[in-house]
Amino acid sequence: MELVVVLLILGVLGAVAVSRFGPNSITNLGAEADARKLALDLLQAQRRAMVTGDNHYLLFTSGGGSVTGYTIYRRGTPDVAVDSARQFDSRLAVTASHTTTEYDFSGAALASYQFTLTAPDRTWTVSVVAATGSVSVSEN
Repeated sequence: MELVVVLLILGVLGAVAVSRFGPNSITNLGAEADARKLALDLLQAQRRAMVTGDNHYLLFTSGGGSVTGYTIYRRGTPDVAVDSARQFDSRLAVTASHTTTEYDFSGAALASYQFTLTAPDRTWTVSVVAATGSVSVSEN
């Protein structure tokens, strides 16, 4: 009986939290999580390029005017996907400055890249510096 009461209290608290924060707050947190995942995958592509000596890149897919996801590839003949495809939350508006972001054997990015993930109340920007390949995440 005590267990049922505890579960009932937890259920009520959960319902209050969801109604207080609402779906926009959850989407805002999802935008931050997706921005950080993208930054980590960019760093993973950079490190894979440095370890293997082969260029690695992220290829972005889009649909409905927004970027929907990406896959990490290793340059070769043919190019090979090195990880499964990642999808962005469908409630986010994601823009990318380029359709691919590529790193060479030294870890340098071939260009400067910028990605913007927009949620209802927050916007996150992921930036890549060309010369060093360093990645930064910031909230706008």
